[in-house]
Amino acid sequence: MSYITNQSKNYIRVLIVLAAMLAGYIYSTYTISDWRMVFILSFLAIIAETFLVQMPGIGSISVAFAITFAAIILGGPFTGIIVSITGLIFSRPYVEGRGYIHLFNTPAYKTFFNISQNILYTGLAGLVYYVLHNRFLYLGEIEPISVVGSMSTFVIVNTSLMTLLIITLNGGKVLNIWYENFRGTILSVMAVGFLGIIVAIAYDKYGPGAVVLFFIPLMLSRYSFKLYVDMRKNYYDTVKALINAIEAKDSYTSGHAARVGDYAVAIATEMNMSQRQIERIKNAALLHDIGKIGINDNILNKTERLSDLEYEVIKSHPAIGYDIISDIGFLKDVMDIVRNHHERWDGKGYPDGLKGSQIPIETCVLTIADSFDAMTTDRPYREALSEQQAIDEIIKYSGTQFNPSIVDVAVSALKKCNIEPKQTKKDKGIA
Repeated sequence: MSYITNQSKNYIRVLIVLAAMLAGYIYSTYTISDWRMVFILSFLAIIAETFLVQMPGIGSISVAFAITFAAIILGGPFTGIIVSITGLIFSRPYVEGRGYIHLFNTPAYKTFFNISQNILYTGLAGLVYYVLHNRFLYLGEIEPISVVGSMSTFVIVNTSLMTLLIITLNGGKVLNIWYENFRGTILSVMAVGFLGIIVAIAYDKYGPGAVVLFFIPLMLSRYSFKLYVDMRKNYYDTVKALINAIEAKDSYTSGHAARVGDYAVAIATEMNMSQRQIERIKNAALLHDIGKIGINDNILNKTERLSDLEYEVIKSHPAIGYDIISDIGFLKDVMDIVRNHHERWDGKGYPDGLKGSQIPIETCVLTIADSFDAMTTDRPYREALSEQQAIDEIIKYSGTQFNPSIVDVAVSALKKCNIEPKQTKKDKGIA
């Protein structure tokens, strides 16, 4: 979070007010009876927060929730907030590219956001636990309803607050951002929460020494977080490297893949496709021209119209891209979309001559997005069409080149896109 918008500032101000109100209510309602327990759990929370795992983007995750949840079970919402905030304020995690960060080298707005967020998700999770626990106490000292309710509250409030922050910084849609950034962490967070139950039972039955003993496997669970984050980072690094390879080879594709991705996501969103489909379409859009790596530079960068033979060579790039992606395990779900992105609804496309419903819906979305950007971009042999002219062409070829059932919604989505003006040959002074 290296910059902050006015919208973000207002959002953080609202969180500060809400957190202050919640903290005031909990302070006046709940008390702390065991300060030794607060001190021990706060110390462990500091350690857990110090060894947090940085997420790609602006967030991070840690196993401190287990300690906080144990504090809620043992001492109530007020104890949970004290332990959570102490761990946050006094931790000293290492962040790649920044070194060790702490309270005194962190921007004030970020500190206020983190503290307010912690108070809100910890306080609300604590209140839910105690309300449900008092209602279902007959099921046992630590019964499943209050446990699941409290952990669910923690996850929902935490990820929702982070999602809204990302939106105020970068824009976007709630479900898209939540799905992309947080869906893979839910099971891990819930597992850490159950470790918090074990910590609470250990402290209650056997004292502080047992807590320290169970803290060791808790810290080992951090390793699973790290593996997940590293896997995601490697995923995006691989995709980025492949895109860079394409753009280095073909000047036309510079920016083309990203624009096609934006158009394709806009169309898929307008169609109310699932988040998994949208992510698959976006990744396919970014990589749809990867097969051009296997095309001779003289053909790829030729400024005149291609001969029939050269055009046949160019037509091989979807199949080449398919072969490249098929060897990368985590990209297997997009390889068919990449292979088929030049297929036509009337069966006259390539490389397989698929027709009609044989073409997956994700591919149909990508085909329209790719064609739209191609038409609105200058090529060596023609000037770019205007956005409206390109839309007219898409409508014209509905049922021949494009899937007729999605053309109307695709056109609607493209009209809503904030399309940046592209330089034309005239703009560049080329006659």
